[in-house]
Amino acid sequence: MGGLNSVINYLTDISSTALITAGGLVLVFLFLWLVLLSFWVVKSRLLIRRVFGSTTGDDLKDILQEHISRVGVVQIKLNDLESAVKKMQKDSLKHVQKIGVVRFNPFQDTGGDQSFVIALLDAENNGVVISSLHGRERTRIYTKVVAGGKPSGYEFSQEEKEAIDKAQKAKADG
Repeated sequence: MGGLNSVINYLTDISSTALITAGGLVLVFLFLWLVLLSFWVVKSRLLIRRVFGSTTGDDLKDILQEHISRVGVVQIKLNDLESAVKKMQKDSLKHVQKIGVVRFNPFQDTGGDQSFVIALLDAENNGVVISSLHGRERTRIYTKVVAGGKPSGYEFSQEEKEAIDKAQKAKADG
């Protein structure tokens, strides 16, 4: 018990100024700690707003749930866009992509290469060949179907074959 009495005597001998000073230091430390924690909370909220954008939730759980919901909506939209792009890519194969033109003179009695053949083909070499034969008296226009680069129904003339070859090579080169 002698040790406890000496501690009690020591505490009663300490002046009230020392106690006030020690208490003041503790209060200053606690105040600085409070300022530091407040700064950290504000900084964390700003970071959360910057990462997740403007949100309605006040706590992190609400913010994360709202963000997960937004990500789900974006994923659905992304899937829709991917499907649309795949469909457009498939559809684009059916559009005219290859063009070949040949000018020629089919008749010896006319001057210049005023007649022409134009081949319009898609990615699978399907399309049409349009031939224009210009003579002194009249101009005639003919069309023939092209299926896979081959004639479909009528044989191709030499100029039509040349226009198809040019169309196929133009796409391969371009």
